[in-house]
Amino acid sequence: MKREKKQKYPIHRMGKHCRYEEFEDGSIQIAPTYVERIQRVIVEKSAVEYLVKTVLEQCKTLLVPIEEAEKDFWRSIVYDYSLDEEKYIYTYIPSNTRVIRRLKEE
Repeated sequence: MKREKKQKYPIHRMGKHCRYEEFEDGSIQIAPTYVERIQRVIVEKSAVEYLVKTVLEQCKTLLVPIEEAEKDFWRSIVYDYSLDEEKYIYTYIPSNTRVIRRLKEE
């Protein structure tokens, strides 16, 4: 297997002493300082993404009984007040505790 030629630079373009190596294909082996920085960022980002995923899954689980209670509410309202769900859309307004209706658009 042929090894790629590489060029070593003790100082990068900004004049800072943090060696790097550039390969023939244009890729760069970055200095350990930068490796540590990006790896810390990657770990932190992964942790936050995992946290968001976990919280989202828990929220979905918590919503199941709430959605069932909402469906049960509407089933009861429709039955008790003989509402016409085929003709109207009903919406509950918390500020005045009323259920309003609108004609369904066809």
